Amino acid sequence: MKKKSDLALALGLILFALCGTSFAEVNTFSKTKAFEQNSKMSASQLYEVGLEYYDEKQWWQASEKFQEALQKNSAYADAWYMLSKCSYELNQFDLSVTYVENAQKYAGDKPEYANLKAFSYVSLGKFKDADSLFNSVLKKYPNNIEARFGLAELDLFSGKLTGAEVLYKDALKREPLNVKALLSLALVSTELGKKDLAQSYINKALQSHANNEEVYFIASYLAAMNGNYSEAEKKCLMAVTVNPNYDSAYELLGTIYYAQERYQDVIDIADFRINRNRDLSQAWFIKGLALEKLGRFEESISTWQTGLEVDPTDEIMRTAFELSILKNTELEDPRRKTWATYHVKKGQEYQKKYLGLQVRYEYQTALKINPRNKTARQAFADILYNDGFNENYLEQIKFVRDNSTMPQYKNAKKPTDVEEAKKIRYIRLSDTVEGFESLMENTLAKKWDINPFYLDKTRWNIGIYYMEKVEPLYHPDIARIASEDLRLMFQGISSTNVKLYPEKVTGYADAYKKAHDKKLDYFIIMTGDETDRDVKIDAVMYSARTGTKTQDFSIYRTGNERFSGALLRLRKEILSILPVRAKILNRSVNELLLDIGKSEGMIKNAEFAVIKKGAMKTSDTGVGLVYTDSDVLGKVTLSKVSEEISEGILSDTGFYDRVNSGDEIILVKMPEKKEVKETQSEASLDTAPQASEADKEKEKVSPLKGADLEITRTPTLIRMIKELN
Repeated sequence: MKKKSDLALALGLILFALCGTSFAEVNTFSKTKAFEQNSKMSASQLYEVGLEYYDEKQWWQASEKFQEALQKNSAYADAWYMLSKCSYELNQFDLSVTYVENAQKYAGDKPEYANLKAFSYVSLGKFKDADSLFNSVLKKYPNNIEARFGLAELDLFSGKLTGAEVLYKDALKREPLNVKALLSLALVSTELGKKDLAQSYINKALQSHANNEEVYFIASYLAAMNGNYSEAEKKCLMAVTVNPNYDSAYELLGTIYYAQERYQDVIDIADFRINRNRDLSQAWFIKGLALEKLGRFEESISTWQTGLEVDPTDEIMRTAFELSILKNTELEDPRRKTWATYHVKKGQEYQKKYLGLQVRYEYQTALKINPRNKTARQAFADILYNDGFNENYLEQIKFVRDNSTMPQYKNAKKPTDVEEAKKIRYIRLSDTVEGFESLMENTLAKKWDINPFYLDKTRWNIGIYYMEKVEPLYHPDIARIASEDLRLMFQGISSTNVKLYPEKVTGYADAYKKAHDKKLDYFIIMTGDETDRDVKIDAVMYSARTGTKTQDFSIYRTGNERFSGALLRLRKEILSILPVRAKILNRSVNELLLDIGKSEGMIKNAEFAVIKKGAMKTSDTGVGLVYTDSDVLGKVTLSKVSEEISEGILSDTGFYDRVNSGDEIILVKMPEKKEVKETQSEASLDTAPQASEADKEKEKVSPLKGADLEITRTPTLIRMIKELN
């Protein structure tokens, strides 16, 4: 309790200081504010007001004043230049180029103009143009520091850390106390693993720039990366002491407290930030996390709900919120109806764009939150029907019918239009169910007297273990949230083929022991990284039997829905290397009943090898399953394919027929599409393993492909260097 009161007191004092600062600013700039109200201000006076706003990092207000100055003097080169700098800070890089070109038109080609234009090109991804400009500046002005910073940034984008290091050192020779050079070298040295050298740069920056809040911020960040949270806290508090308006430092302080499991302090910091600016999405997110860790689930749900009203696009906060809903609220909770609406609307939007994968994801997520949502259930049923899954469609609409009632008219003689419409819908639904039930009389399920929807079709058991990065992230716990959400994504159309078991681990040895003890097939160690514009999920897959590496996955996404998009892609990549396997359920002479069907991408004439029960095991190295020739009992070719089960013809059993119920089958070959009229449904491949024995020798495609290769990721290191003043 003492810690809580101490932090609350400290935050209170800072808030008081902020009020005091604001009061002082009113007095300091009272003359300036009076000028603002004077309609006769000159262009130079407006320019000076703009500079004051710029120094306060109020970019919009500064831009307004520079534009007003230009209205009075359109040839005012300095105003064009500062307007360009404001646009750069606001991420309006095309405008920044336009404005600085206007400055060049009136004042010539100054080096600061060329450098600003080149930095804008870097942000626009025009690296060749930027490189040419920076080098042209250095030819005319060999000692120009900013041009060297620009070339170093280009090296960082290319992954040339040592090249960037040389350029920053070169800049430091010319200005031994340049704060940006010192801090950039500290960050680059840390990335290169030169921790002692990084600390020496930080120490030099602290000695020579004791009143610079960015120096304390970077020192705190690097201490946190090294796990020295006590030192990180001290430096972060110094940053906000120097500049009480430095919200990035408060954000970092919250993540430091979260890493130390000081959850009440996290809540206090988040509340302090929210009181100053209610629109801070990260503050709502981390406050909800801390409340959840303290077991205050209703408060965490309420906090995240408010946070999502502030920023509905924060996918990671929404995922954490929904995972908490599934764990900590009853299925009958009436609020679930409202919470599911978001995904229903998203599904409807994607449906208009014919984006099948996203449509199914949104409707299935809505149904996980609220299984009784009739709109989502009917929409999902319609998707199944369009994909040819009539049996699954019947199960879905039966659920809708069973959770509907025939409307009882309040006035039997004059029912309302709404009552009449509900009655018609109910009758049509009942007729549809009856019609489809009659069509299902001759299915394989009826022939073999089995209910395929109650089969346990688990093929693979995989541990999905996560490690949180020491590095402070915008969304702490991103790896844990990703692993838990990925588990839900593997739930298929009607059953689960791949079961994931999310759990936190300390490292590889811990993960291997847990997976081996549980006799899992594989285990995956997952980590997450992000910036404010992108997300990157890394996952390494290992054999739980031998501990050897199976596959590396690295998924990068930017733009809207990047978090769910990255996880859906990771799911697809995992499924692409898992062999298709199934079991023999029953046998009648040479006809076999198999627990695999269209929902797992099967089509007629697919060929399987029959393997003795328990004989298959994961490969010692790489992907795939291994078994001995003596364990191969025969071959089966699919003759009839239903949605959840299939019938196959047994052959090549040898002199002694040893095939029995319970033996396994593994996909050997899929028929060429030209050989059959049937095609695999896209929906069937979402959650079913896809690799066959014939795929073992195929070269695996990099998971980072297509549009992803056209986007250069901005790592946290570069983002932090770009933000340095």
